[in-house]
Formats: sequence, C-alpha cells, structure tokens
Amino acid sequence: MLICKKEKLSRRPAIRKWLDRGTYMDDVAPFDQLCLNSRYNDNLLRPMINILYTFHAFSAGAFLLLGTLIFLGVNHTSSQADRWLGTWYYLMACLFTQLFLEGFHIESEGLIHTLELPRWATLPCFYLAVHDMVKPTAKNRYWGLHFVPFLAFVLFSIIYLIPGLSNRHIHLPQLPQWTIFAIKYFFFAQCIFYWIACYNLFKIHQKNIRQLSSYTEKINMAWLKYLLIALLLMIVARLLAMVHLVFSAVAPILYFMGTVALGYATLTQRSIYTIESTENLINEAQHKKVKAEERLTAQQVGTLKEKLVQKTTAEKLYLDPALTLSSLAEHIGINPHDLSYIINNGLEKNFYQFINELRTEEAKKLLLSEEAKQLDMFGIAIRAGFNSRTTFYASFKKTTGITPTEYMKVHSKQSN
Repeated sequence: MLICKKEKLSRRPAIRKWLDRGTYMDDVAPFDQLCLNSRYNDNLLRPMINILYTFHAFSAGAFLLLGTLIFLGVNHTSSQADRWLGTWYYLMACLFTQLFLEGFHIESEGLIHTLELPRWATLPCFYLAVHDMVKPTAKNRYWGLHFVPFLAFVLFSIIYLIPGLSNRHIHLPQLPQWTIFAIKYFFFAQCIFYWIACYNLFKIHQKNIRQLSSYTEKINMAWLKYLLIALLLMIVARLLAMVHLVFSAVAPILYFMGTVALGYATLTQRSIYTIESTENLINEAQHKKVKAEERLTAQQVGTLKEKLVQKTTAEKLYLDPALTLSSLAEHIGINPHDLSYIINNGLEKNFYQFINELRTEEAKKLLLSEEAKQLDMFGIAIRAGFNSRTTFYASFKKTTGITPTEYMKVHSKQSN
C-alpha cells in the first residue's frame, strides 16, 4: 500500500532533487500534494491513488504485449518499419513501468533510472517507424542523428547521475538552471515535434498515392491516422496534466485509453508492402518535374496527351481496378515519369482523378442501361472499374454533383 506521509515522500536521494518532476512525467507529484494536504482523509485517498497508479501498470503491460506481437510478425511483413515500431512499444513499456514504480514510491533508484535512460529515444523510434511505412523504398541515411539527444543523456548520466546513485556521499556541482529546464521539458518538446513530423509524412503519403494509383483503399494507411490520433490523445493528456490538478489525477486513465487505441490501430493495420503498385511509390512521386520538362516539349505533351486519352478510352484500360501509373505507362509505351507529367500538366489532374473520372462516365452509362436492373450499386461500381463502394460514391458525386441513385432518378424522370 502507498504510504502518504511527508517523511516517506522526502526520502528520495539528494542526487535526484534536481530531477524531481524533471525528465519524467509529472503525474506523481499532484497526488503527493494531496497526501500532504490535511483537508484530505488519508485512509480514503490511499485506495483511490493506488487504483489510478495501477493503470500505469496496465499501460506498461499492453505496450509490452504489443511490442512482442510486432516482433513475432503478427502483421506478416518482417519490415524495418515493424522493428522500429516494436522497439517504440518496448520503450513506452519502460516509460509506464517507471511511472508505476514512482507512483507507488518503490525505492529502487537504479531500476528507475535504467527505465528512464531510453526516454529520449522513444519518439525517434516512432518517427522512423512511420518514415519506413510511408517510404518503404527510401533510405534514411541520417537516421542516427535522431538519437543524438539520447546518447547525450546517456553520457550525462554516466558522468553526473550514476556516480551519485552508487555513492551517496559524492557532492556533485549544481547544474545551471537552463540545463534543468531543458531536461525537464525536452521530452515533451520531442512529443510535439515528432508528432507533427509523422503527420506530415502521413499527408505526403496520402497525396503521393493519388499520383500513382487509381485506388487508395488498401494503400492509404488509414490505420496510421488512428495511431497518430491515439498518440495525440496521450500528448494532450500530458499537457492538461501539467496545468490542472484534476487532469493530472485522471491522467493514468487517459494514458491507458490512448494505449488501447494504439493497440487497436496496430493490430488492424494493413501493410502497404504486400501491394505491388506501391513498390516505387515514393521514388516516382518525388521525381523532379524539371527533368520531365527538359525531355518533353509542348508539342510532345499535346501529342502524348491525345494518345493517352485515346488509348485509355478505346481499350477501356480504366476498367482494371488495380490500374497504376506504371501499368498504364507500359500500355501507352512511355516512361512513368513522363506519363505523370502529362497527366498533371497536360490534363491538369492527378492520376487518381483521371482514371476515376473515366470510370464515373462508364458508371453513368451502366446506370441508364438495362444491366442496371440486374445489378446493385456495388455491382455497377465493379463493372465500371471501381474496387469499393466508397470510392465509387465519392468519385461519382465529385464529378456529377449528385449520388448515383439521384442520377438514376433524374434521368428516369426526363425519359418519362
């Protein structure tokens, strides 16, 4: 049981005084203040505090399980991204184990500091996981730079902290106030910085796949959006806990809710590595347009644009639900980079819009044909080249301004 006595709370070694509520999360101190406040009944408060801190143990166990599942290959990808993601989960397990131990005032400074050491490597691991997910073919040559703060903290611990933990009679020099401030808030700054960086990577991926694929359902990595939302929930809970005692009191529950959401997003993910069309996703989408402009004159763009439209419509290449930029370029007989330039600048569309507008025109014909009587809307979508009802409805309404059902009603009235 937690002993909420002032004498007990003051037993922390002097070596950690400068770190009190410093590099680790500040979810322990508010409860300490409550315990020391005479207005509260110790016997009533103690069980509640124990229950709340137990949620840190639940979170630690959940992260440990998720990391293990990732390393065991639950997603059947065996990718570098999954190795980074699994490492991130293990580090998050260390973080919440530390919070649990500190919440119960378990005096094991060596263990607590060991759990604290990899703190600044946590968010870099998450960023590198997201980077490798959305850019599976791109090499990140400077990935080691993300771990410079972590290595600096390890070196600082070896020089300044660990000697004090092993010999309490050592009197170390007082650190400058700016150093204490930097260490205290650096992890929180990391959370914000890397979350924004990961969100930008996700948005870039969403934009790129529309340049290269006529469908997005299996490669849009929607699960990553939920992963980012869950992480944002935990960051917001951390921010609120810093400024208000009530939020600090329920922070363990909020963190656990975020952990559950992270687990759901991870276990329901669909890997993009099994989709052939995304093998060269980033390399193609990031190709410089300048190079295409140097190879293609305005006359060449016009000629190839006519050839593209004529061949795509005459052979109905858009009916292939798995059509990609590379496969269409092979049919047309031109370089994929040149084809991308022609679509973007000659037709002023992206690949996704170009193909799905042609599919929408095909769907409009089917909706007014006799076949529509034997097919439901999903059947119409499949016959028109769409591979999902959602994409069919979204593309149809964007092109025509009305839904397929409304389109049928309007034209049935006109015919009558």
